[in-house]
Order: sequence, then structure tokens, then C-alpha cells
Amino acid sequence: MEPRLYGTATLQDVARLAGVSRSTAARALGGYGSVSHELHAMVSAAAETLGYRGNALARSVSSGRSHTIGVVISDIENPHFAKAVRGMTDGAKAAGFDVILANTDENIEAERAAVQVFLDKRVDGLIVASTSRSDSAHLLDVVRMGRPLVLFDRRPDAVDSDWVGTDCYADAAAVMAYLIERGHQNVAFLSATTKTPAELEAGTPLPISTIADRVRAVREAAIAAGIRYEFISDAMSPERTHEIVAELLGRSDRPSAVIASYSRLALPAFHAIREAGMSVPEDMSLVCLDDAEWMTVSSPEVTAVSLPAYEMGFKASEVLVDRIHHAGPDTKNHLLPASFAERGSVATISARLQGQSA
Repeated sequence: MEPRLYGTATLQDVARLAGVSRSTAARALGGYGSVSHELHAMVSAAAETLGYRGNALARSVSSGRSHTIGVVISDIENPHFAKAVRGMTDGAKAAGFDVILANTDENIEAERAAVQVFLDKRVDGLIVASTSRSDSAHLLDVVRMGRPLVLFDRRPDAVDSDWVGTDCYADAAAVMAYLIERGHQNVAFLSATTKTPAELEAGTPLPISTIADRVRAVREAAIAAGIRYEFISDAMSPERTHEIVAELLGRSDRPSAVIASYSRLALPAFHAIREAGMSVPEDMSLVCLDDAEWMTVSSPEVTAVSLPAYEMGFKASEVLVDRIHHAGPDTKNHLLPASFAERGSVATISARLQGQSA
């Protein structure tokens, strides 16, 4: 028999050199079944000598495990999700799993396709940041199959599975309380949704649970305090966000404070205020429900809710690995605390208002 090139050896070659059957060699290298320590050492030595590289798909068929995790993210360009993916990959790697990533660009069709591809690839479990609360038949199928699933950040309706996230309602309510305490009587909430302000005000169901929770918190806090508020939507790009805020600044009844739903809206809003010849916070206060690095180097620095994105990602992979191993806590809701970074972008205007009313 002619010698094989290094790295092209087959499982049969390994078994022959180790003096064992092909099935024994497969069990030893695949990490499944019962193989003595001595036989495992012999097979491993033969594989190293021949430069054998096993076939991952074949191992998954034999062992029932691929040692891979499928991660479906809605917007990888969002710094929040980018940090979370780093946490997921670090957590998975520590547990001996590889990560396959798919980005959907907030497109439900792309999400369905990605989930199906991962199932076809026999991933051991999935982490999904879903783009829809209601269109979740593909996720229900994953649950019915018994494949471990962790929902990340967003929480689709009626999907009984693990979820890792933060309390977006409480965070937004705390920001509203902070603004109200500082005398703000007219607050706007800026969001990236195609729903109209009227639809948001009417409580029309939103496709993303995190935005829905924030909208509800702003509305309820404002009504309870008896202050004016408004929802501003359609901030679907930095350019459009800049236009919206520029138009807002030109109004005689412009709000004294704007809450940006996430960091990619806050930056163009900040620029729009500056380019209009106005300043933060003297002319308009700005606060964001999603912290970003640029907010600590701007002038002034921007007050924000700091979400533990990396920790959330690490926790999601940790929970998923536990479920793959049929372990983990009884609870399915894994809530991580956010923190509030008070900086210099919010003015206190209560004294001014008192003077006007005197």
C-alpha cells in the first residue's frame, strides 16, 4: 500500500495502525461510547502519527453532538449585539463549543432561513435575537423538536424557552423619573420603528419586545406625572434620524429632552443639535437607553443606560450549554441588571420653570 500524504489519512488507517476496529477508533476519537484509557491513548497516538483530521459531520452523526452552536443576530452592526456575540463565543469556547453566526438585518425571512440551515447542520442548540414577537412558528418548531433554544434580548410571544435579557421597561421608567425629577415637562422618545406616532400612542403591538416595553414605560410614566410626551418614529437610518431631529429643533414647541432608544440613534441626534447651532444640554437634553463608547468622549458626555451586552452574551451561551447537557436552573427567565451612567447631557430646568410660573 502506498503511504498517504500527511493529513489525508482515513479513520480506517488510524484503526489499522492502532490495531483496533474501525468502530473502536471512531468511539475513541468521537468521545462517545465506552473505550478504555489504554485504547484511547493508542488511537490518539495513531491519529497524531498519521495527521488524521476527523470529519465533524460524521462525528455528529455517530455521537449525536456536533459541538457547535448556531447564533442568529438581528443586526451585527449594532454595537450592543457585537459585544454580545463576543460574550457568546467566549462562553461557548470555554465549554468546548464552536459558534456559527448568521445576521438577519431585522428580516424575518432571513431569520427563518438561518434557523433552518442551522438545524440542517445539526447544531446542538441555538441562540436567537428574534426580529418578530409574533412571527415565530420557526422557533416553536425548534422547541417542539427538543433542540435547546435561548432567546436573546428580544422575547417573542408564546415561545416557551429560555430568555436572557434586561428589564427594558424598568430602565426606561427610571430614565423618565430622572428627567421628571430635573424639571422636564416635555419629553420625546425617538425610536427605529415603522409604526406611526399615532400607532405607538394607541398601543399598537410592536414587532420587537424591547421597543414595546420602552414605549409603554415612557407613556405610563408621563401620564402618571402629568407631563407632555410624544413618540417619534421612522428613525430607520442615521441620515433619517438627523433629519427628524433637525425638524424637531425647528419647532416652537420642541421638547426639552429627547430619549434615544439606542446608540445608533443618539449619535446623529447629537450631531443634529450641534449642526443647528444649539448645545446639549442647554438647548436640548439627550439621554440614551443604550450606552456606547463615544458617549464618554463627547462634550458633554451623554447620560445613558449601560446594558451588560457582553455578560448577556456569555450568559446566553452558558444557559444553552447547560440545556444541551440537560442541566441548568428551573427558571427560564435570566434577567441581568443594567446600570445608569449619569453624565452631562441632561439639564436641570425646574428652577427656570418655577421662575416662569412666578
